[in-house]
Amino acid sequence: MNFVNSVKGKILIGFILAIIAELVFDITDVYTITVWLHVLAGIAWIGLLYYFNFVQVPGMGEALADSDGPGPAAIGKYIAPRALLWFRMAAATTWVVGMLLLYMGNGLAGWHMAFTLASGYEVIGVGAWLGTIMAFNVWFIIWPNQKKILGLKGVTASAEEVATAKKNAALASSINVILSVPMLLTMIAWHP
Repeated sequence: MNFVNSVKGKILIGFILAIIAELVFDITDVYTITVWLHVLAGIAWIGLLYYFNFVQVPGMGEALADSDGPGPAAIGKYIAPRALLWFRMAAATTWVVGMLLLYMGNGLAGWHMAFTLASGYEVIGVGAWLGTIMAFNVWFIIWPNQKKILGLKGVTASAEEVATAKKNAALASSINVILSVPMLLTMIAWHP
């Protein structure tokens, strides 16, 4: 039972069941499996984005305001770093697999047609642009600022730098929540 409750166990069993479903239903199309990986990674990414914005950040604010409570240290030390790792990896995986899907459709021309919003590629092009902006925010705004806020990777920052980092990370994260709604629509609405 411990294996089922472990992170590795859950992931492994889930993938084994997916492979069984693939074999039973003869889902051998590489494109379909790649779309599935893109959606799976996207669910992890957006799920964590929503967790941070709707659960963790408000919860840490309440923990800071509660002088008799446990404080935010446990979240900041144990939960946030792990969640941020999954968040970054899910963002990168979603973006890379999305770019692979565009490439699988028409090679380098697929990227060009999507990012220039060429005829027939407007919907997925908007999704690709939104996903690219969101991935950029994760890796180049949210993550560097979270390292300052949480003191990760040996990064130390003054109280003023942490306050600025909180504002910058919060803004980029809020923008990602807003962009996620049309991005998810365009991601699933386009069919080659």
